[in-house]
Amino acid sequence: MTKNQGIQTPPKELAKIEGCINCGLCLSRCPSLRALAQADEFYAGPRDVATSLSRLETDAWATADTIYYCTMCAACEAVCPMGIVVPDLVARIRGQILQQDEESAHRAHRAMQQSLETSSTIYGQEIEAIGREYRKDRAEWVFFGGCVFSYTEPESIAETMALLARLGVDFTTIDEKCCGGPSAVLGAPLVPALATHNLARIEAAGTRKVITACPRCYLTFSRDPAYAGLEVIHTTELLAELGVRAETEDVVTYHDPCELGRLRGEYDAARQVLRGFGERFIELPHAGALSDCCGAGGGVRGAFTRLSLQIARRRLLQAEEAGANVLLTECPSCLHNLRNARRRQDRVEVYNLSEYLNRLTSSCQRTS
Repeated sequence: MTKNQGIQTPPKELAKIEGCINCGLCLSRCPSLRALAQADEFYAGPRDVATSLSRLETDAWATADTIYYCTMCAACEAVCPMGIVVPDLVARIRGQILQQDEESAHRAHRAMQQSLETSSTIYGQEIEAIGREYRKDRAEWVFFGGCVFSYTEPESIAETMALLARLGVDFTTIDEKCCGGPSAVLGAPLVPALATHNLARIEAAGTRKVITACPRCYLTFSRDPAYAGLEVIHTTELLAELGVRAETEDVVTYHDPCELGRLRGEYDAARQVLRGFGERFIELPHAGALSDCCGAGGGVRGAFTRLSLQIARRRLLQAEEAGANVLLTECPSCLHNLRNARRRQDRVEVYNLSEYLNRLTSSCQRTS
């Protein structure tokens, strides 16, 4: 395949794209477009991705500053009256650029995919084993921490495992490799060796049931054919099933991870737990399906770190303006990006929900 073949859009998708009514709603919700406009930098935005870039014949290789700015948060899709799935278009365009002219793909994305193929994570090194103290031969569940937690927020995931153990969840840990999910946002296929390794370790624990706090791992295990047959639950869902309740003196709000919310449709499980805080829990102005993105997704954090932090900074300010002093989420990428965007003088602390619950040791308990 050569670059002269252009970007190919399947006829069914093309018909849907041609239904774009140019209403501009997607432009109002795009986190990258908003942040870049404030910095007086150009980004065409999701409408051009849908109506132009997906049908270009020869010029897609000049769009690295456009197609790689997308966080793939699906905020545009959530408000599109025609239901155009821009993240899927972005992934396909990125994938065809990789296939046809790899050097035109963003160098950070190329490096991430190469790392997945050679060192089993996007970080260029093996995953450091986590949760060895919970390791046993057989268990009902395997707890899968994921490479982002292991590399960026190991203390947080340690708190999550401690909470599950305290709540009496029967789980073990394994020697993991990356789930392979990052390849999907890079436009590349999942690296087969990653799935082969992880499936073998999971089945060796005598189960096909997996708990994860990482929405990307959650999506990959539940959707990718390489992991067919696994039963996967996100930590927020498990905490809701257990009826976990706690008390806090903080004013708490919640940031919906895009990959758990808009990409998976899971909004209520975390709120079942958070409603136990009573009036101490408040919603952000943009929440649920209309939640703002943290800026970490779609490979943007690796390719455009400053942009990623600008987007996260906006979310932190929203939490502060709402009157919260604790901003919760349940995603390693959201957690890490929001914490990195936090400034010393900020009044808002950032935690994962499960991490925060474990810190409320005196009041946190399960009711079922």
